[in-house]
Amino acid sequence: MLNETIILILFIIASVVAVIAKRLNLPYTIALVLIGLLLGFVNIIQAPPLTKEILYSIFLPALIFEAAIHLKARDLFREIWIVLTLVVPGVVLSTIITAGVLVGMGKEILHLDLPLTIAILFGAAVSATDPVAIVPLFKQMGVPKRLRFLVESESLLNDGTAIVAFVIAMGLVQHQISDPTNIGLMFFEVVGLGILVGSVIGLIIAYVIKYIDDPMVVITLTTVGAYFSFLIADSLNVSGVMSTVAAGLIIG
Repeated sequence: MLNETIILILFIIASVVAVIAKRLNLPYTIALVLIGLLLGFVNIIQAPPLTKEILYSIFLPALIFEAAIHLKARDLFREIWIVLTLVVPGVVLSTIITAGVLVGMGKEILHLDLPLTIAILFGAAVSATDPVAIVPLFKQMGVPKRLRFLVESESLLNDGTAIVAFVIAMGLVQHQISDPTNIGLMFFEVVGLGILVGSVIGLIIAYVIKYIDDPMVVITLTTVGAYFSFLIADSLNVSGVMSTVAAGLIIG
């Protein structure tokens, strides 16, 4: 079966699942995961090949930009200190706690002497949260908008901290980090320059859009902003995620 046919069938299945999930009052994302697991188990449909490049360069910028463009920059600045507390100390604390639990469980349960640096590397890899499964639940349960906003904002911005934490942990594992001052410089390079790149691109596109009345051109330029900000930042070895977030906030 051709990849195009498989993708079309998967879209049809996803649409049917959405209708059924709504009737059963079940969160769509959870229903979609369950059906995906079922299809994978019975192996009726051969999954199309998804490479790292496709996931990273095509899906990721669109998902991040869509979330960022719907956030109000004014609201973000009003809650900036709470969000930053969750994004920086929160992610670091999550990394350390995860590493500690992993080392403890390795010793007590598996009788495995796991190096702390490896545990920190794993903690950094899983420390960035993604609320995609619980945001629909928030809407259904009538959770206060402020809480939803904080969760969504933190999930957008925590990627920068998690990336830096992962790179630092990898450097510790490979014994490449000897000077602690490199950590602050690395954070600035990855996150700060990523935000700068995205801000410049976002400002240019937002300025151009102001003078355009054609909706199709506006949509095209917005899409260009999503991918251009990500790809340019990535080519400069800074955070494409933070660049896309910055561009989305400004264009939105």
